[in-house]
Amino acid sequence: MSHHLTNCTWDLIDVPSELSGLGLLVLLRLAHLSVQSTGECTVSVPELAVKCRISDSGVRRQIKVLEAMGLVTQFREGRRMFFRVNVAARDEQQ
Repeated sequence: MSHHLTNCTWDLIDVPSELSGLGLLVLLRLAHLSVQSTGECTVSVPELAVKCRISDSGVRRQIKVLEAMGLVTQFREGRRMFFRVNVAARDEQQ
């Protein structure tokens, strides 16, 4: 759980107008769940939908928008889906 990434998300400047309130909500939830050092978390779309109180398809739609903006990267390892939140600079040597 990273309060630092959550705070960085709130402090984003020059955010494109395509980032809606729902997109910000999904991004905040991902940031909150992420490990601070890597910005990564593993969570399912249905879990995000429940926590954000929107539909599964709404979460998927917002993740696509966030990916297009470069704020989130999703990747799969085996059967698990991971998300990386890109809202704060990280030391590449960690």
